[in-house]
Amino acid sequence: MKPKSQPATAEEIRKIVGPLDDGVVISIVATGATPAEVLEAFTWATADDQIGTELERRPRGAAARVYDILKREEAEPDSPR
Repeated sequence: MKPKSQPATAEEIRKIVGPLDDGVVISIVATGATPAEVLEAFTWATADDQIGTELERRPRGAAARVYDILKREEAEPDSPR
């Protein structure tokens, strides 16, 4: 049986994504995403548009929820990071 990874901490999220508003970090923590899922979401959010076409899929599960949070944050240029 494969051991389940623990959800990412605020510190781990900031190490992966960089500086974020506390509210954004809290939203990401609330997804229960593991560090690997946060990294996957960050990779998708910062990749060029070709990645989805080439892989023929989108992020799923917790990674998709984190991706949505990161994309929403990106769309709000006035919010502090």
